[in-house]
Amino acid sequence: MESGFVTVVTSGKGGAGKSTVAAGLGCALAGQGLRVLLIDGDAGLRSLDLMLGIGGTVYDMSDIFAGNCEPIRAIYPSPVCPNVFVVPAPLSLDRLCSPDDLRRLCKGFTLHYDAVIIDSPAGVGQGFAAAVAPAERALVVTTPDMVCARDAQIVSRLLEDRGLSSRLIINRLRPAPVRAGKMPDVDEIIDTAGLQLIGILPEDEQVAVANANGRPLPADCSASLCFSNIARRFLGEELPLARLDKM
Repeated sequence: MESGFVTVVTSGKGGAGKSTVAAGLGCALAGQGLRVLLIDGDAGLRSLDLMLGIGGTVYDMSDIFAGNCEPIRAIYPSPVCPNVFVVPAPLSLDRLCSPDDLRRLCKGFTLHYDAVIIDSPAGVGQGFAAAVAPAERALVVTTPDMVCARDAQIVSRLLEDRGLSSRLIINRLRPAPVRAGKMPDVDEIIDTAGLQLIGILPEDEQVAVANANGRPLPADCSASLCFSNIARRFLGEELPLARLDKM
């Protein structure tokens, strides 16, 4: 992967787990030796700062554009994941930045970070337009249900219209119901979303516990291994997907 690449993490609907994926991928890439900047683009509903153990923030992204601070003062290092840094989202929707603002900001950030990851808000409104503007690649997150997968297909077409290369992440998969035929299988989700798969994240209670407490994932948990594999594929390695019974 080229240094300073900007990636947007998005989905068609809320609740798919974009922020979880952005945080997990950021930490996994840092574990591969990269210096990673996470930009929370979800104005009014920010979460990356808390998920990564950052408390007491003073400035956010909107303060940069308002001239209240230099960009460096709105960047906070994660105390739980070395080499991961976060720019918090504005606290209110009326302080949403424009696509041109975020494009200019990311151009500067790519000089100092190996990877810049933008956590897009749900839907395809103004926040989505701003989040995808500076991106050079996209990761589309879906849960293993047909409604979310269909919405992912809509987003994938919008990204294609913008010339963005996109890959799919299936989040919160429960292998047992899939094997029993009680939930759509992986191929159905991929076909509906219309995107090439880069990774699957199993349903794992330890992810919710870690996010709620601002702690890193235990290194030996299933989700942590999956994030590591996604990060390696993201960087260009060819790795087979784990079998469902091994997740």
